[in-house]
Amino acid sequence: MEENTNTLRKKAEEVYKQNKFKEIIALLTDEVLEKETDAELYAWRARANHRLGCDAAVTMLFAEKAIGADPNYFMGYFARACAWDGKKEDDKSIADYNKAIDLNPDSADSYYYRGLFWQNKKENDKAIADFDKAIVNYNKAIKINPNYAEIYVWRGNTWYFKEDYDKAIADYTKAIERKQDFADAYYNRGLAYVAIKEYDKAIADYSIIIKLDSDYKDVYYNDRGLALKGRKKYKEAIEDYTKAIEIKPNFENAYYNRGLAKKEENIDLKGSKRDFEKYLELAIDENENSTKYAKYYIKELDIMIKDPELRSIIQSVKDIKGKLLIEEECVHYTRFTILKKLILEESKFRISEGNFLNDPSEGEEFFNFLKYKPHISCKNVSSAETFSPKPFIGSFVTKDKHNDLNMWRFYGKEEGVEAKGCAITLFTQEFIDDIKNSLSNEKNKKARLDDESDISFYRVVYVVHGASTSFYIPNSVNKSKELKKLMTELKTKVDSYKVTDKTFIEKYLNNIAFLFKSDAYKNENEVRLVVKGIEFEKKYNMDVTPPLVYIELESIKKRVKQITLGPKVDNVNEWASAFHYRYEEDAPTIMISHLPYK
Repeated sequence: MEENTNTLRKKAEEVYKQNKFKEIIALLTDEVLEKETDAELYAWRARANHRLGCDAAVTMLFAEKAIGADPNYFMGYFARACAWDGKKEDDKSIADYNKAIDLNPDSADSYYYRGLFWQNKKENDKAIADFDKAIVNYNKAIKINPNYAEIYVWRGNTWYFKEDYDKAIADYTKAIERKQDFADAYYNRGLAYVAIKEYDKAIADYSIIIKLDSDYKDVYYNDRGLALKGRKKYKEAIEDYTKAIEIKPNFENAYYNRGLAKKEENIDLKGSKRDFEKYLELAIDENENSTKYAKYYIKELDIMIKDPELRSIIQSVKDIKGKLLIEEECVHYTRFTILKKLILEESKFRISEGNFLNDPSEGEEFFNFLKYKPHISCKNVSSAETFSPKPFIGSFVTKDKHNDLNMWRFYGKEEGVEAKGCAITLFTQEFIDDIKNSLSNEKNKKARLDDESDISFYRVVYVVHGASTSFYIPNSVNKSKELKKLMTELKTKVDSYKVTDKTFIEKYLNNIAFLFKSDAYKNENEVRLVVKGIEFEKKYNMDVTPPLVYIELESIKKRVKQITLGPKVDNVNEWASAFHYRYEEDAPTIMISHLPYK
C-alpha cells in the first residue's frame, strides 16, 4: 500500500511539473483518492483543479481533504489558500499562505503565490520580499537538478513579476534549451518580450507555440494579435483575433481587441462597434477599465459612423498629437510641500482638469487660429457658451530647464514666495508604464492600455503671429513646418463643418487645444502630460473655491531621476538629507540650486 502511494506521489509531482494537469485528474480519480486517503495526493488533485481554472469550490474540496488527512502537511494549506483567493476571501487566503510557509519555509511556490497575492493588493514591498524568497528557493532546486526545465519557467515567472524582464527571458530561454517543445516557456517569454515592446520576438514565440500546443490556441492567437497590434500590423492582428473567436466564440477579450484594432486601422467601424457591444455582453466586471473604454468607444464609433466629416477631424487631431508626442525625461516644478508628500509620504501624483489651469486664456491660441467660436445663439438672440469637459493636464518642462531663473520665479514657489520650491526630473516613460500597469487588471503586462494613447507627454507649440501665423516647436524646425500643414488642414475641415451641435467637435479639439500657447512663453520649453481620464476616479479638493477636480496617477518616488531644491529653500542641506535617506537604495541625484536669485 505504502509503495503504491509513494509511486502515485512521484508520478503526480512529475506530471504536475510538466503542466499536464488533466493527466493528474485522470491519475488521481475520486476512487483512487478514497482508497489512498493521502494528504499529498489530495493536495496534487487540488492544485491541478486550480491550475485548470475549475470552480474554487472544487479546489477547496480536495484541499480540505488534504488538511483532514494530515493537518501538518503544508501543501493542503497552500492549495486551500489558492481556493480562498479564487473566492476573494483575502483574510482566509493570506492566513493559509502563511500557514503553508510556517510548515515549509523552503516552499518556493508558496512564496511565489503569496507574492502574487500582495501584488494584486498593491502591497509591492511585501510582494517583492516574497518573490525574492521564492527565487532563493528556486535557486536551490536548480542546483539539485540543473536540467529541470520547469523550474526555470517558475523562476522566470518570478523575475517577470519583479519586472526584471531580461532575467525572466534568460530563464525561459534556459527552459527551452532543455525542452525544445516547452509551450509554456515560449508563451511566457512572449509575454516578457511584449512587456519590453520587443514585438517581433514575441510574435515569433507565439507562432512557435501555436504549432506546438492545441489546448490553448485561442489564447495564443489573441496574444499574438496583441503583439501584432503593438507593431501596428492591425490587419494581421484582426486575423488572429478572428481565429481566437472561431476557437472560442465567447472569448470576450478577443472581441475587445479586434474592435480596437479595427478602430485603430479605421476599417469596418460598424464591425468594431459590434465587437465592443459583444464584449460588453460577455464581460463580467462593470468596473474593468476595458469595460469603461468599450462604452466610450461605442459612443465614439456611433458618431464617427454617422458623421464622416467629424471622423476626418478626429483623424487630424490624432495626427497633430502624434507629431507632438515625446518620450524624453521631463521636469516638474512644484511647491516644496508637494515634494514632501510625493517623496516622504509617497502620495500619488495628481493632475487637474483643464478647466482648472492657472491661466484662464489657455487654449485660446488654438481656437483663435481655427477661428472657432464655441458659442451657440439662443432664441432670444442672447449668447450662451456650452460647457465642455477638458482632459486632465500636468505641466512640465524639458530637462535642460531643471535649474532656470525664470522657472524659479514663476513656478518654483512655496506659499507665494519665489525660488523656495523644487524641480523634479522624471523618467517619464517609466512613469507612464507604472500608470498603465496599475490600470491593468491582469497579472501581466499584456493587458496594459497601450493602444488607447490616453496617457502621453506632448511638446507645447508656441503660436507666432506675424504676416502669417506660424508654429514654433523648440529644437524642431522640420516638425514646425509639418505642423503648419496639419493645422491648416484641420482649420479647413473645421471651417466646412456645419453641424449645429458642437458638443462632439469641441470634445476632440480640446484634446490638443492646451498644447498651444503664445510665443511670449517660448523660452519655457513646456511639455504637457495629457490624460482623458476615463479610467480614473474623479476626486475633489473642497478646501478651495471653486472645488478643484483632479485625478491621482501613481507614486513618482521610484521614477525620480533628480531633485533640484530652489535657491531660497531654508535649511536646504537638512532637507536634501531627508530626501536622500528616504530611499533605501538607488536614491536620485539631489541638487541644491545656487543660482544668484534676487
